[in-house]
Amino acid sequence: MQKIISFLGCFFSLAALILPGQSFALDNVAQTDKVKVEVLPAFSAIESGQPLDILVKVTPQNGWHIYWDNPGDAGLPTTIVWNLPKHATMTELGHSAPKKYDADGLVLYGYGNSAYWKYRLSLNNWDNVRLKAKVSWLACREECVPETVLLNFKLPVVAKRHHIHPDNFWQNEALKAENSFPSLWKGASFYEIRNNQLLLRLNAGFKNLFDKAQNVWFVPYQRDVIDNVAKPYLGQDDEGNYSLLIPVIDVPDKDISGLLLIEKSNTQKVYEIHPMKASGLRTLPPINEMQQSLLGILVMAFIGGIILNFMPCIFPILSIKAIALVQGAYNKRRARIEAVFYVLGVVVCFVVMASILIALRLQGEHIGWGFQLQSPAFVACMIVIFFIVFLMLLDLVNLKNPFANRVGRISFAKQKVNAFFTGLFAVLIASPCTAPFMGIAIGYTLSKPIYIYYPIFVALSLGYALPFALIAFFPRVLLRILPKPGKWMSVLKKIFAIPVLFTCFWLSWVLWHLLGNENVVENNLKWMPYEPQAISSALQKNQPVFVDFTAKWCITCLANEKIALDSPEFIKMVNQKGIKLFKADWTNKSPEIADALAQYGRNSVPLYVYYPNSGDYVILPQLLTAGILEEYLK
Repeated sequence: MQKIISFLGCFFSLAALILPGQSFALDNVAQTDKVKVEVLPAFSAIESGQPLDILVKVTPQNGWHIYWDNPGDAGLPTTIVWNLPKHATMTELGHSAPKKYDADGLVLYGYGNSAYWKYRLSLNNWDNVRLKAKVSWLACREECVPETVLLNFKLPVVAKRHHIHPDNFWQNEALKAENSFPSLWKGASFYEIRNNQLLLRLNAGFKNLFDKAQNVWFVPYQRDVIDNVAKPYLGQDDEGNYSLLIPVIDVPDKDISGLLLIEKSNTQKVYEIHPMKASGLRTLPPINEMQQSLLGILVMAFIGGIILNFMPCIFPILSIKAIALVQGAYNKRRARIEAVFYVLGVVVCFVVMASILIALRLQGEHIGWGFQLQSPAFVACMIVIFFIVFLMLLDLVNLKNPFANRVGRISFAKQKVNAFFTGLFAVLIASPCTAPFMGIAIGYTLSKPIYIYYPIFVALSLGYALPFALIAFFPRVLLRILPKPGKWMSVLKKIFAIPVLFTCFWLSWVLWHLLGNENVVENNLKWMPYEPQAISSALQKNQPVFVDFTAKWCITCLANEKIALDSPEFIKMVNQKGIKLFKADWTNKSPEIADALAQYGRNSVPLYVYYPNSGDYVILPQLLTAGILEEYLK
């Protein structure tokens, strides 16, 4: 008999060595040296015909961790499989949300502390009740070990349990479990997959959801859908709507459901979302961008409009117009009325262009400010207009004013019409120069309702019209500076003809590229075409990335290239730091680039974005120098 007992002891010891991590129990607790599992029923007895809530508590120990349903880039999910009597059902009511772990470039989702699964047991027949559960997990620390435990237990059945109440221990555990479960997202949610990116649109109805959030992630239940390493782009508007943009590894074969994890001051808030599939969704301006007040944006737009008067494509023409106005036969009342009509023409033209932009975007067109310069026909017309202006400044062409009568005079009524169309024309010829002074202001309008959108454009137009209007209202200020009329005016016109001619050359160059022609430019830098997947891949490898959003019709973009991006200082920094360079050329229409601009709260170029590593990005100023690049890229 002693030999038999010794044999059985050796057998079970050998089995324990052959099957590491296997533990069998005849009660509601099972444990390995890495993880402890407990089954905690709400009551110590079962009342016939009443459901019973049960908690399964899984606690990793000694620095080990286990995995959630979607383990991330590695690992296996934790599973609980019940073996129930006949006529029994076990319904899961929820389980704990995971934590995010970073390990050697991998992102994992799991549990380092106690995790809970809550079930509701229903039985029609309470005879011979025995509950069995098989709990499996992958325990990882420095190495990973798959483990399984089997739980096999039963509870007594009573006719009534009105004298039995959940004990304090279970109530405390149930409270901990509820606090660890995700909350159901109560607002509407939608998703769209385009350009290898998942766009989530969440309508919360309140504005402070992500205030002071250090990190935000979306984790789908389905594995291998999103790029877990890539930092999601997060956008917000003033109406409590949010957007997340995440690179996609593989298009899911079913709907997108998962968890939204928000980390604030070492605490985590988790929402369960089940978004509906939609199309035509748009990203919202970055939530982490400086929140400008509407008044500040209006002031910025107004000042930007004033600066536009001094750009090379408009300053010569308006200067000649202003000089002719103050040195002609001046009538204070008529000059001021004419100035008002000029201002009206400027405002109307800006508002019309803004309305066209809004209408096209509402129809799903992926365009932004400067869209008119993406049209070869528009650019060709501008070339003709500027060339005629060039000839007029040289006195080689003298076009008859359509508003003049037979003796060459213009009636006052027609002078007002003439001033109005002068304002319209002034906006059209200034459009190539507007981006650097309108980028932030107009980008601010991307997610705003029309009652905010239009005031910004009106502020910009008023600023643009102000200098000419002031000259018309107070001509003596300019007359004190100018010499008496004479030959110098003819010389000045010819000098001003030079930048107008250069504008013709530049627009011809833009037209050449719009028609599909490319120039090969040799330099010491390797610029790759804009490709979100390539950028994401570089960021996963912790490589710094610099993205240049540009266009051939953007004067500021071309100036920045010559002054800063082609400078020896920038070339040296790129080579030393191993910066990956990407150029998003928006000369022609590109929905992908328009969407990318919207991600950063912009709808115009230039835009310069620098990722020092896989973390946050910085947006550089729109006017660059080598010194500015050194400051931001250091």
